[in-house]
Amino acid sequence: MSIKPPKLKSGANIKIVAPASPPDLKQLSTSISLLKKYGFNVSLGQNLRRLVQRADLAAPDKDRADELNKAFKDPSVDAIFCARGGYGSMRILSMLDYDAIKANPKIFVGYSDITALHLAIHKFTGLVTFHGPMPGVDADEIKKPSFQNILSILKGESNDISKNINQVIKYISPGSTEGISEGTNISLFASLIGTDYFPDAKNKIAFFEDVATTSGDVDRYLFRLKLAKALDKFNGFVFGDFTDIPKSDEVLPSMEEIVEDYMLNLNKPSLYGLPFGHGDDQMLIPLNTRIKISSEEPYIQLLEEVVN
Repeated sequence: MSIKPPKLKSGANIKIVAPASPPDLKQLSTSISLLKKYGFNVSLGQNLRRLVQRADLAAPDKDRADELNKAFKDPSVDAIFCARGGYGSMRILSMLDYDAIKANPKIFVGYSDITALHLAIHKFTGLVTFHGPMPGVDADEIKKPSFQNILSILKGESNDISKNINQVIKYISPGSTEGISEGTNISLFASLIGTDYFPDAKNKIAFFEDVATTSGDVDRYLFRLKLAKALDKFNGFVFGDFTDIPKSDEVLPSMEEIVEDYMLNLNKPSLYGLPFGHGDDQMLIPLNTRIKISSEEPYIQLLEEVVN
């Protein structure tokens, strides 16, 4: 059974942490100002202002793990937003205090490299977490009027996660299905195969996106999931943005062709092109919660409350 975090209230304290790579400080500053205008208090994790960066890591592994553990344990913190993804979340999985996270459930938001944290937290605590905009890279998203739709879900005022879908969504295999949402970065998902942090795919709906990956890379990730006997256990699939695809000297199938090939073989409900990932638009996806997907509108529906 999943654990639902307390809803976000006006005046809540949002703690911004950096469990992976360091954020863009200009974007972070803009996002902090916006969140304050929306009526929240904002505090920063210990590593965001200290000059402790190590190459592409915001701080040494132990420091990043300590920052996240402290944020969950701190009773003055109501929600935790990751500043950005990048690289490094996987390196701290064994250092997290999952008992403390379970005992202190809080809204936890992030995506991309943060997927490793989502998967581990789901498996060892049952907490519902959220794929959503990050203050260190998504200031433009936080500026949009549509960000109010995201806040309304985190506040428990709405369960309509389809409000930020303003485009026609393609389907591969038609139909509808229900399951537990899981995701979202496919390369992080595949990287955890064979570890204690890899989820049981049974009765799950996979949400997949990525950045700077070729169709050949995605083919490799999907085939690894197939070899791990995980791919066919999912009830359904939702594919988001695949952006900044590197040019290849080899002639590769398109991303759509790769995805279509796997989905047609599985013959399970599958959607392509929802606005989540590293694209221009960012919808909120509650993870580790009951959800319904359909090839017909509204495409995606929550089947339970995601905050208490």
